[in-house]
Amino acid sequence: MSTSIATLNGDTKNLSDEAIAKLEASLRGSLLRPESKGYEEARTIWNAMIDRRPALIARCTGAADVIRSVRFAAENDLLLAVRGAGHNIAGKG
Repeated sequence: MSTSIATLNGDTKNLSDEAIAKLEASLRGSLLRPESKGYEEARTIWNAMIDRRPALIARCTGAADVIRSVRFAAENDLLLAVRGAGHNIAGKG
């Protein structure tokens, strides 16, 4: 099987379950998909006007997880959002 994920140019790309499993195995934290327990809570931000449904959510537990996740997105030309503790009315915080 595969998962359809948004790319940097606005298209979608199908990533194999094998590629996603390899990323997941490399992380100390968890990797959530829409069917994963905890996905709904993880995708929700403080601004209820913003309702995004990412294909994958990496719950990074350290710098190495961040590096692996960003590298995976770059290698696959995937659209990436980094969520920090900041607030932004447009949902970019």
